[in-house]
Amino acid sequence: MAIIDIQQLYDLPDISFIEGITVDSIIEEMIADYEQKYEETTKKQITLRPGDKDMILLNVFGGKFYQLYEQLDFAAKMNLLKYSRGDYLKHLGAMKKTFLNEPRAAVTTARFHLEEVRPDLVYIPAGTRITSAAGDGIYFATDDYAEITPGKDTVDITCTCETLGEIGNGYIEGQLEIIVDPIPYVSSVENITKTEGGAGEETDDEFRERIFLAPSSFSTAGPADAYEYWVRQYNSAAIEDVKIYEPEEAVVDVRILLSGGELPSSAFCENVKKYLLENPVVPLTDNSTVAAPDVVKYNLKATYYVSRRYANNLNAVKAAIESAKDEYILYQRSGIGRDLNPDVLIEFVRAAGGKRVVIESPAFQVVPETSVAQEGTVEFTFGGLEDD
Repeated sequence: MAIIDIQQLYDLPDISFIEGITVDSIIEEMIADYEQKYEETTKKQITLRPGDKDMILLNVFGGKFYQLYEQLDFAAKMNLLKYSRGDYLKHLGAMKKTFLNEPRAAVTTARFHLEEVRPDLVYIPAGTRITSAAGDGIYFATDDYAEITPGKDTVDITCTCETLGEIGNGYIEGQLEIIVDPIPYVSSVENITKTEGGAGEETDDEFRERIFLAPSSFSTAGPADAYEYWVRQYNSAAIEDVKIYEPEEAVVDVRILLSGGELPSSAFCENVKKYLLENPVVPLTDNSTVAAPDVVKYNLKATYYVSRRYANNLNAVKAAIESAKDEYILYQRSGIGRDLNPDVLIEFVRAAGGKRVVIESPAFQVVPETSVAQEGTVEFTFGGLEDD
C-alpha cells in the first residue's frame, strides 16, 4: 500500500505572487513616472533629489504600496495548503470536511481490587473517579460500567482524565492509587499503564498533514493513506508517527508512536482501533490490528572532540553538542521503520560545533518497518581539544 508523504507538499517549489517587486523597484518606477509626467505637462525636465518634498512623498507612498503588495501575496498564499495557517487553514480544511481537533484527555487502565473474594457480584459505576496521593487535583474517571464477578477479586477498566490536555499525561504505573468515590467491598486501585494521549489543540503542521491526507479518507477500500488519516484524526496532537503495514492481503497492521517517541499503551491502541471500526475507513474484509511498534534496542557509546580554536567558548560548545546528542536520540526514537544510522549523530555533532566523533556503538542497522530504535545505555564523553 503506497503512502503519500506530507514531505511531498513541503518539497513543492516556493512561489511568490509579487515576484520581483520590491519597495525599491516601486519607488524607482514612481520616480520615473513622476519625472516623465512632469516633463509632459510643463515641457521642462526635472530630476528629483533625495531632499525634495515630492521625493519624500513618493518614498512614503512607495512604502505604502509595497505593504499592499505584501498583503496581496499573503492573501493569495493563504489559499495554498503549503503556506496557509490559523483561521485560513481551518477554511481550507472545511473544504475537505476536515476540522481542527479539539484538545483530548489522557487515558489509562486502572485495576480495582476487592478486600476479598466475594460470593456475589460487585459493580463499579461508570464515572468512578481515581486520583494520585499527590493531591494535585487531577482526576481520572472510569469510562464504562464494570463488574467483578463472584470468585474474582479484580477488574481492569479504562479511565479518562477529567481535565483536557497534556496535564493528565505522565503518571507512571501505580501513581493513581486513591479512590475518590468509595465503592463497597473495593479496597484499592492502581493504574496499570502509564497515563498518555492527553493533548492540547493540534498545531497548524499537524492539521495541515490531516488536510493533505483527507482525500484518501474518502475511499472505502481501506488504502494506507486512509488508515493514516483516521488514526491521526483520533488524536493528531499526541501521535508522532503512524506506520501502516500490510503483511498479507486483507491484514492491516497499524503501528503508532506518541509525541517524543513514547510507546502507546494497550489502552490507547484499543481506543484507536475502536475509533477506526466506528468510521468507514476499515472495510469489513480487513483484519486490522493497532499496536505500539516493536522496539530495537541500541546502546550509544561515543567520544567527541572539539577544535582548540573554541577553547575560550568551550562550555557553550559542549552544551550545544550535548543537545545535538539528545536531538539524535529523539530523531531515532521518533520514526517507525527509521534505520539506526550513526552517521546522523556525526552530522548533528558537527553542526553543533564538534570537530569529530568516534562512535563505538551503535553500528548502522536496518530497522524493520514496524519497529522503532530506542536507546538503552548512553555514554557520550568529551575527549578533549584538538588542532584543526
